[in-house]
Amino acid sequence: MRFARLLAALSLAAAVLPAPSFAQAEKSVVTTDHVRAELLAHAPEGLDAGKPVWVGLQITHQPEWHTYWKNAGDSGLPTELTWTLPAGVSTGEIAWPVPKKIPVGNLANYGYENTVLLPVPLEVSTLYKPPMALAGGTPAMDVKLKASWLVCRKECIPEEGEFTLSLPLQGSTALHKAEFDAAQAAQPQPLAKPGGIEVNGNN
Repeated sequence: MRFARLLAALSLAAAVLPAPSFAQAEKSVVTTDHVRAELLAHAPEGLDAGKPVWVGLQITHQPEWHTYWKNAGDSGLPTELTWTLPAGVSTGEIAWPVPKKIPVGNLANYGYENTVLLPVPLEVSTLYKPPMALAGGTPAMDVKLKASWLVCRKECIPEEGEFTLSLPLQGSTALHKAEFDAAQAAQPQPLAKPGGIEVNGNN
C-alpha cells in the first residue's frame, strides 16, 4: 500500500498517525480497532460460466468512524481492492453504493458510516478449469483479496487486510443475498431529463 501518498493527501485534513494499522485475516474476516471487514460472495446459480456471481467487501465501522467513496471529496482516499483469481476468472469494477456527505471542518468528503458492502461482479469464463476435489471433498474456487482502506474520525488511519474465501463450484452460494440486494438497491440511479434523456447518476 502506498502509505506515503496516503499521509501526504491527508496532511491538510486531519491528524494522521505516523504508522499504518495492520490486521491479520483469519479466512474471510479482518477485525481492527475501527472496523470489521468481511469478504462475502453471492452465486445463486453456482460458478458455471455466464452465471451471475458477485463478491464484495463488507465494512462495519465503529461509531463515528467512516471510510470513503470512489470520489472521496476534499480529502481522504477510496477503498482499494486487489484480487487474486484462477485463470479464466476476472472481476469488474466496484459497484459503489451512493455515499453520504461527511463534513470535516470546512471540507466536504463523501463516504460511508455504519455498514457498507462494496460489491464486485465476478466473471467465470469458459476458459476456467475447475480444480480436482480432494478425496471426499467438494471442488471449490479460492477467491483471494488484498484490501486497503482509510478509516477516519478526527484522525485518519490507513489499514489493510488479506482475505480468502472458498466457493463451492456446484450448488448455490446465497447466504448473503439480502446484503447484495441492499447494495444493488443503493446504486446511483439515472436522472431523467426532459425529453426522456437520462443522465447516469454515477458521474
